Amino acid sequence: MGIASMVAKRRVRSSWAISSRSRVDTDSLLKTWADDAVWDGPAELGVGQTIKGKKAVAEWFQRWEQEFPQRKLVPKNVCMKGTFWPSRNNVLMVEYTCTETDKQGREYMYDGVTVLHIKNMTKVAKVTEYIAFAGLPQLSDLLQPMGKA
Repeated sequence: MGIASMVAKRRVRSSWAISSRSRVDTDSLLKTWADDAVWDGPAELGVGQTIKGKKAVAEWFQRWEQEFPQRKLVPKNVCMKGTFWPSRNNVLMVEYTCTETDKQGREYMYDGVTVLHIKNMTKVAKVTEYIAFAGLPQLSDLLQPMGKA
């Protein structure tokens, strides 16, 4: 395993651990995100649109935390295209399982893949989520749309 792969896996594990806390520290979670980062999430994860800007993404994470106060994300596989050094553009793919409990105490489990596009070796520029929704509640019914960012 190369140095870049070790760094990438360490960052992924750290980010997923932060997301699994009962209080998500969005500043820590998004510290490696570009200010103009873009996050594409499925409709069931909110308003089904592209969220633009680190601030808007942080607000989405805060709403998720309120609706699902308990969650555990477990990364299963991490794949990387690029080498971080000297490559300026890299892609990370993370396969994971999420178990979360909503405000009413109902527990849900689902699998997903997150694709992260990293620019200039350091900043997350775009994230796209792919989730298997079998048994997952329609989150868009739970979360109020904030409008386009």
